[in-house]
Amino acid sequence: MSENEEKQPVILTVVNAGTPDFPRYLIANQFLQYFTGNGWTDQKSERGALVYQDANDALEMTSSLLLLKHEHLPVKFFKAPLYLQLHTPQEVSMRDLQMWLFRATKLLVDSPRFGNGPVAGSLGICRIEYKELKELPT
Repeated sequence: MSENEEKQPVILTVVNAGTPDFPRYLIANQFLQYFTGNGWTDQKSERGALVYQDANDALEMTSSLLLLKHEHLPVKFFKAPLYLQLHTPQEVSMRDLQMWLFRATKLLVDSPRFGNGPVAGSLGICRIEYKELKELPT
């Protein structure tokens, strides 16, 4: 890795590597190296990359890898409501709704365009806690 590469923040992306019938995911850094489970592949090579069957697993690992570089920093927590308006011809159990949301939605941060956080050296980790989902009065 060059000296210039070492000064840049680490930007990780979950890459779609499968087909619609067999989705698979890899974790790549901004240098087009892929996560192997122990380190990174050679430049621009997917050979030896760890393959994930579930995008959520790859996203969790991405968060863990980024946290390793930032865990020494002070942390602050914020909460931003997310609202769901559901139109349905029949009742839906809370569990079924939570499972559908977990599988169907992804909260993505466009780190390549906007960085890992609002200021240099920061890291924002976003997540949606579907287990806290509750119905609101209408």
